[in-house]
Amino acid sequence: MRKTRKTHTIFSGYHFSNRRLILLVFIATIGICVTWIFYEVFFTKTSDNWFESIARNSSLITLPKDDAPHHAEMEWWYYNGYLSTESGKKYSFHYTVFLINNVAHHMVSHASINDYQTGRHYTAQQRTAGNPSTSKENAFEFTQGDWLMAGSNGADQLKFNIENISLNLDLISTQPPTIHGENGVISIKDAGDSYYYSRSRMKISGSLKIGNTVENVTGISWFDHQWGNFSVGRLTWDWFSLQLSDSIDLMIYQLRDKKTNEKILYMGTFNQNGNVEALSAKDFNVTPRKGWASKKTNIVYPTEWDIEIPSKNIRVTIKSRNESNEFDAKLTTYNIYWEGAVSVQGTHTGFGFMELYYMDGKNSELR
Repeated sequence: MRKTRKTHTIFSGYHFSNRRLILLVFIATIGICVTWIFYEVFFTKTSDNWFESIARNSSLITLPKDDAPHHAEMEWWYYNGYLSTESGKKYSFHYTVFLINNVAHHMVSHASINDYQTGRHYTAQQRTAGNPSTSKENAFEFTQGDWLMAGSNGADQLKFNIENISLNLDLISTQPPTIHGENGVISIKDAGDSYYYSRSRMKISGSLKIGNTVENVTGISWFDHQWGNFSVGRLTWDWFSLQLSDSIDLMIYQLRDKKTNEKILYMGTFNQNGNVEALSAKDFNVTPRKGWASKKTNIVYPTEWDIEIPSKNIRVTIKSRNESNEFDAKLTTYNIYWEGAVSVQGTHTGFGFMELYYMDGKNSELR
C-alpha cells in the first residue's frame, strides 16, 4: 500500500507541474503579444505600406561595396556625358553595360556618340554570353573586345569606339553619391523593386581619336547604377538627368505600364551641393511640347519638354541637341529607345540627357 500511495503521490505531482508550466507559458505569451502591440501602436512610425517600413530600417546600399555586380535578374551601369576638345569641338556620349540573369545569362553593351560638328549620331552594341566581368571587391570591370568599363568608389575608366571614333576617358566623382527612392530602393509595383544610386557630377579627362587625329578632351558625366529582380519589359518611361546651374543635379523618372499606359511611378531626386531631397509626382510638372517622328519606326518621341519644380523655383525648357537619336537595340536587348543630350534654358542653364522608351506610338507622351 505504501508503494501504491507513493506512486500515486508522485504521479499527481507530475500532473500539477505540467499544469503550472502550461499556465506560465500562456501568461508569458499573452505578455509578449501585449508588449508587441503596445510597441507597434506607440513607437513604430506609420508607413504607407510594409515595404517602406522595411526600407527605412535597413541599410540598403553600401558604397563602394555595391559598385560591384550583384546576383540580380537585371543590372546596369550607365554613363552619359559632354565632351569638349582643346580645339573647341563638342561631343556627347552614352555608354551602358547590362547584366541579364534570367532564363539566359548574358552581358550587353550599348554606346552612342553625337558629333555636333557634323550632326552625326553614331551607335554600336555588343552581346556576350555569360558574365565576362572581372571579379573585384568593391569594383566593376567589364571588357568586350577593346571596349572597357571599370570603376570603384567614383574613380572610373571608359574605353570604346564606334566606326572611326574612339574614346579613352577617366572620370572622377566630384561629390558624394545620390541615393534615390526610399534608402536606395524604388518600388515599381508588379514589375518588381530596384536598387538605384547615381554619381551625378563626374569630371572627365581623356582623349578622343577620329581617324588618325587625337585630341585631349574634358567634360562632365552622369553615372547611374541600378539593379534588382524587376521586369523592364513591363514598362515604358521618360527619364531625365539634368546638371543645372547653382550646383543643382536633378533626376526625374516617369514609369508607366507598357500595356495600359497607366502611371506606375513618377518620382525624382533633387540634389544641391550634396543636400538630397526625394521628389514625388506632386512636386514637379513635366510637359511635352514638341515631337520628332522616327522615319524608321514611326514612333513619336517628345524632344522638347517644360519641367517645373515650383518649390525650388525651377522652370526650364529642355530641347534635344540632335533629334535623330533613336537607338535600335533589337539585336541585343530586343527594344528601341531614344537617348540623347538636351540643352537647358529658363530659370537655370546647364547640361542634360534624356532617355525615352515607348516601343510604339501608343505609349508616347504625345499620343
